[in-house]
Amino acid sequence: MNNIQLALKDQIIDTVKNIKKHNVGEILNWLLRNQIAKYSLANEYYLSTQFTLDHIKKKGLDVTKRSIKTKKNEITYEHPIPSKVVFNLILKAQNENEIISILKNTDYIVILSHIEDKKLREVGLVSSMPINWQYGDDTFARYKKAKINVLTKKLKWLELLEDN
Repeated sequence: MNNIQLALKDQIIDTVKNIKKHNVGEILNWLLRNQIAKYSLANEYYLSTQFTLDHIKKKGLDVTKRSIKTKKNEITYEHPIPSKVVFNLILKAQNENEIISILKNTDYIVILSHIEDKKLREVGLVSSMPINWQYGDDTFARYKKAKINVLTKKLKWLELLEDN
């Protein structure tokens, strides 16, 4: 967990407390979902597929720069366990340690080409996990269901999140 993630973890824990205390509806839920997404996006390492890395190379993009995620470049950053699923897990957590454990165990981002992202849509797994999936099962289950082969080698980003 880097410094940005430590700060986001604290915000996530405080937001969960506020949601449970105030029950004010969607605005805090929206805030929590975004904090969860930003937590993983702040990770210094991302995963990808060979297809996407070839796509990035063919387009001459610098994979060390987060700014390559544009519609024109036809790539996206994906959470293997969608933020919506992580959100639901965190709201069910019994204590702060469980929240931290969930954050650590779901802390992945995968760079996908738009073609691969479309495969997730085709199998109906854009914002959900496969039927019968449970927390603790394979983090990459929806990619496997869509026949997307995520490489195990992590890519390190050189730019800091706050530079974007």
